[in-house]
Amino acid sequence: MARRYAAGPARVQFQNKNPRAWAQFAAALGGHSATGAALTMPSVQAARPSLYALATELAGIRVPVLIMTGDEDEGCLEPALMLKRAIPGSGLSVLPQTGGHTANLEDPAASNREVDRFLAAVDRGAWRQRDPRSLSASTTGMTS
Repeated sequence: MARRYAAGPARVQFQNKNPRAWAQFAAALGGHSATGAALTMPSVQAARPSLYALATELAGIRVPVLIMTGDEDEGCLEPALMLKRAIPGSGLSVLPQTGGHTANLEDPAASNREVDRFLAAVDRGAWRQRDPRSLSASTTGMTS
């Protein structure tokens, strides 16, 4: 199962970019407890609520948040946009030609740059809550 999971749609980019690092990742994944891995999907992942069901609670987050995904992580692009829209103090970083689920391993330099920028902005007080005026279905803000 670990071999199939390691080569899934959100990790093939990692495999293509850095086969050696991907092989280390796949080996580590294969070293996990088979029982633990088998129980994680139904007991944790399938049992937790959808992020969409938590949108109201997420809107109450008032700490800085960096959401990072890869532009080729198909299953996470829309949820990442939803999180960006729901959390007022969030920023969205989309790494190009990256799978996303293992972005920190797939492209550590780009991931670290984004995290460094985020932490530096937070540290100097430059990471702001979103101005509600930017929330509009219209690019111009005009509805008629």
